[in-house]
Amino acid sequence: MTMNASNPVVSGPAVSSTQETVGDMIPTSHISMSWPSVPLLLAIVLGYLLLCQSLRFYHINALQKRLGYTDRASLAGMSNDDAQIILKHIMERDFPMFYELALQFAIFKTYAFETMSKLINSTKELADPKNSFKRFSINPPTSARALKAIARMNYLHAPYKAASKISNEDFLYTLSTCVTEPIRFMRLYEWRALTDAEVCAIGTFWKAIGDAMDIRYDGYLDRAGAWRDGIDFAEDITAWAKTYELQAMKPSRSNIKPSRELARLMIWHVPGFMKPFAVHVLTVLMGDRVRDAFMYPEPPISAALFAYLALAVRRLAVRHLCLPRLFPKRYFSKEDPATGRVNHYTYLVHPYYIPATLWARFGPMSWLTRAVGGFPPGDVDMLPQGYLFEEVGPAREVGQGVEEMADGVEALRARKRGRCPFS
Repeated sequence: MTMNASNPVVSGPAVSSTQETVGDMIPTSHISMSWPSVPLLLAIVLGYLLLCQSLRFYHINALQKRLGYTDRASLAGMSNDDAQIILKHIMERDFPMFYELALQFAIFKTYAFETMSKLINSTKELADPKNSFKRFSINPPTSARALKAIARMNYLHAPYKAASKISNEDFLYTLSTCVTEPIRFMRLYEWRALTDAEVCAIGTFWKAIGDAMDIRYDGYLDRAGAWRDGIDFAEDITAWAKTYELQAMKPSRSNIKPSRELARLMIWHVPGFMKPFAVHVLTVLMGDRVRDAFMYPEPPISAALFAYLALAVRRLAVRHLCLPRLFPKRYFSKEDPATGRVNHYTYLVHPYYIPATLWARFGPMSWLTRAVGGFPPGDVDMLPQGYLFEEVGPAREVGQGVEEMADGVEALRARKRGRCPFS
């Protein structure tokens, strides 16, 4: 290579030699192999998306076909047994997280009425929003566990009902939230809205629960006694609930304490510095009427933006990028053959009835729970041995009402609760 000091020039042969050297350094096999990998990768991604699309609706479509609920006319004969099977699918397969959240908000809304919040304040007992409704939702209507759960609930309510501390309107509105909130939450926030069969199942199941609680519908619901199916019932009780909210859901200082306590439980595991913002997000999901009744301030636009953007992203991701659950979510154990006790597998804050396994007590999630101020399972006062239905309720009622429960179970069994509640 020659170079002129005043006008540096690289000679031609030298350039050619250099290019050949660089070319020899690049592996041609690497270049030729990289291009086929791009369409292969695209094919894998496209195949996965198509797999998600094909499997997303498989389980609910197969279930509806197996049970014979393929059109609106077929829903008129839906039995309570079939309704519970469909509801169980909602809870365990397609929407476990948001069904739980919907029931938590259902409990929340009942505290927005002065009659209910005053009762909560006087008894100093908050309802368990995580597991209270599931004790009879997760089991077949005619099973011993479902009958015991309902009988126990009726026993605990009886003194307040007799003393007129809980009115029929209170019971009816609480029942309505169990119908309206899951339907609303799935429509607004989940990857799909509920099908007609699922809406019918929710209406059918909770109508049967209302019957078991001796809730009166005549004089309250416009179409009482003339419902064709669970959809008719769901629409009727939704319309009544909206009217009742306009009449009775008002701001009251008695609403503040129970609403703040339940909000505290719902955001318990949120880091401390984020809790104020988390409360704002919670009030966004409440809606204006409930938020005003609880006397919360209007949330900032940043909270609304975060809430709805996060929900929209999750909705799209679950709908298009996630495969269905391989295994159903489990909420309760089977009864222990020796003791008859039942364990929980989920909890909101306090791990009551969670079995004290080595993994639950010292596994990674237990340490994460401790780190954010939670309580790992296993402490003696959390009753890790499980519960009997005769022990459910306030401490003063533990072991009480055994005979009343037995009578209640027999009365419920005589009603043949597995049938269609509209026939």
